Amino acid sequence: MRLVRPLAAAMLVAAALSVPQPAQAAAFKHPGVLVSRAQLDFVRANLGNEPWKSAWNALQSHRFAKLSYTAHPRAEVNCGPSSNPDIGCSDEREDAMAAYTHALQWYLTKDSRYAKKAIQIMDAWSAVITKHTGENAPLQTGWAGANFSRAAELIKHTYTGWTQAGRLAGKLRTVYLPTLIAGRPNNNGNWELIMTDAAIGIAVHLDDRASFDRAIATWRGRLPAYIYLKTDGSYPKAPPNSQYDTKAKIIDYWHGQTTFVDGLTQETCRDFWHTGWGLAAISHVAETAGHQGVDLYAVAKHRLRRAMDLHARLQLGGTVPSWLCGGKVTKDLGKHFEVGFNALHHRLGYDDVPYAKQWVEKSRPDGVSHFLAWETLTHAQNPHFGGPKGVTSVYGVLPNGQLTYTTIDAATGKRTHGAVVSTATLGFTPKAMATLNSNTILLTDANGKLYRVDVQSNRDSLTFKPPFLLGSGYTHDLLAYDGTSHLFGIENGTLHRYTITAAKPALADITGNIAIGSGFTLKTLTATGEDWILGTTAGGQLISYNISGAGSWKRYQLRDSTWQNFDHLLSPGGGVYFGHHRENSMHHYRDVNPYDGRGDDLTGRDTVDVGGWVQTLLSAQPATVT
Repeated sequence: MRLVRPLAAAMLVAAALSVPQPAQAAAFKHPGVLVSRAQLDFVRANLGNEPWKSAWNALQSHRFAKLSYTAHPRAEVNCGPSSNPDIGCSDEREDAMAAYTHALQWYLTKDSRYAKKAIQIMDAWSAVITKHTGENAPLQTGWAGANFSRAAELIKHTYTGWTQAGRLAGKLRTVYLPTLIAGRPNNNGNWELIMTDAAIGIAVHLDDRASFDRAIATWRGRLPAYIYLKTDGSYPKAPPNSQYDTKAKIIDYWHGQTTFVDGLTQETCRDFWHTGWGLAAISHVAETAGHQGVDLYAVAKHRLRRAMDLHARLQLGGTVPSWLCGGKVTKDLGKHFEVGFNALHHRLGYDDVPYAKQWVEKSRPDGVSHFLAWETLTHAQNPHFGGPKGVTSVYGVLPNGQLTYTTIDAATGKRTHGAVVSTATLGFTPKAMATLNSNTILLTDANGKLYRVDVQSNRDSLTFKPPFLLGSGYTHDLLAYDGTSHLFGIENGTLHRYTITAAKPALADITGNIAIGSGFTLKTLTATGEDWILGTTAGGQLISYNISGAGSWKRYQLRDSTWQNFDHLLSPGGGVYFGHHRENSMHHYRDVNPYDGRGDDLTGRDTVDVGGWVQTLLSAQPATVT
């Protein structure tokens, strides 16, 4: 049956799905160089569990972690090719790593002796260092600058009493940053990437927006010049401002490689060790940028996952094809993937990197090497940063007509509040339900009547005003509101769209009743964003639709089967989905990009609850997660 009158309900929610902030965002977040406070709090809570327990034991037993550690500073660090001669090079690198090691120990134990030792090491260097010389000076500056900036950032923003913090900041600005920010476009790519890793860390520590933006610009230019994707063209892109301005020069720069496949890097045919450094530095920059609200993983994710899995597969014994590096590669990949793998697999949900996963887990725990330190400890399975942010508010109806209210953390999928159950009942048997905002719900009944329910409280008790009858003739089987201005209803396979212009429904606040089309034979329905809906079929398909207007939409089949056991589908936005199983459990899913029409970035995360969800209807407040 078609609707006999326009639907009269809903609201205009001002909040829309947010986009990543540009590099010009105002204030830096501290501590925010490679690690954040939330990340380290997660580590502190898991020190007795694996893999963090073994990583923590490895750190504590290392000579860099000893309170007897002595720094060896010098005014001039002279580093020749491959650090030969080594006049202070190893000393500076090791002292920087020791400072960061003690800074981590300070935060994870709150034993001030470790903070004081980190300060002692940094003060020793800031008192004397004036320059880096020799052929390896730019890379040396990156190696040491990366760990000094991490240590300084963590101590300055979590410990009080560092009187000479300004002196080290001054040396980072004058002795390190000018070399780092200038880049090294003609060298092997790991140089400029490691230098950029240090540059962005120092920029954050100094609250230097201009240098931060410049580091990101360098990273963006170097990324496609280091990791190839076939979408780049028939051969790789050149590093910006480099001398590699012809195909022949680029092939020579890529160590003679002439066949290019997804994930190949500029240093693959050199060796895997330096390739690993380049991939680690790419991940480090993205991690630090992410703490500051700039999502570089969105740019790097496909290149990183292809590169990590390609090199891990070969490292683990995969056959080297004859077209790759003349059929011979140097398999000396190190423990370089932890940060990037965590971002790709645990945060973004990619499960198509089996070899990278195997290599990371086989290599744990990570130790220290040049500019890498204790990354199993700090980043293994760490959920913080880069995931969805916000709280999912879920209203439900019990079989006897009582309302329920529950909140779920969108990032972790853990229930954080409720279910709170009302004492009052609706007084009718509802058929379809859509949540408009935190205190407004739409419900239909089997007779086609539409009601608005105004919630008065949902914290310690759930109370609501008597349902307000809006009209009759609303025979929808399913309802969903997209959080902006459109309400969708399905009746006998026909999808209708209504425009909502008021916060509390009245008949005059609804405009339009557009029949989008037929063939929408869905079992469940939710909205994932403005004019995007998601549903399942009785056969188990998961289908996403982008709605443009009457007779105009795009259909994307994300799953061919296995979703038939869900009788409710919920989304608060941000690519977060919850499926209510017919056996009363609730399950958490993450779609990295809910608007790309693809299902390869959709993964199951965890189970919210294994039972207890006995509601006959469920609906999430839309546009509350970004």
